[in-house]
Amino acid sequence: MKELIWEIAKSNEENLENTDLNYLIEPKELFVARGVSINAKDSTTRINKFVDNKFATDIEENGSIKISSSVFTYSKAYKSKTIDIKKLIDWATNKKLSEDEIENLIAICGETFVPKLRGLDAVAKKKGMDHQLARDTFIEKVWDEKPKLQVIDTNNSTAPKWAIELGEMERRK
Repeated sequence: MKELIWEIAKSNEENLENTDLNYLIEPKELFVARGVSINAKDSTTRINKFVDNKFATDIEENGSIKISSSVFTYSKAYKSKTIDIKKLIDWATNKKLSEDEIENLIAICGETFVPKLRGLDAVAKKKGMDHQLARDTFIEKVWDEKPKLQVIDTNNSTAPKWAIELGEMERRK
């Protein structure tokens, strides 16, 4: 069954009715075919992530590179995290809520609640506080350890000029 699935995958056949899969009729055969294809998908996803991580690390160390009509670059992503949700709620409500009411809000929003930056900025402005100070007080950035691969299609009209002008196999730091 693995060989059948592999051959069909390599053929890149769009219409699967034209393949040997069409002759599988028994539920047990369909179950096995489904399991094999799920395992193959999981494996290719892991391989893709591994290769992307290696590629992104190379690019981080040596610079972006153009191959064919694609420029490969990287970014370091981050996630925002609320430093102290109780203090954020106290600040936003001018300490008008009881401890029980704050706990109820946290139960509804979740311990990992992160406010919308524009909303936080608007509340800071109402309070006469600098928006960046509010952000720095209540939110921290948690940076990913590994770089994330990004691909720029230089045929796209929104591609940056530097990417379009990069020569084949040329690098840019």
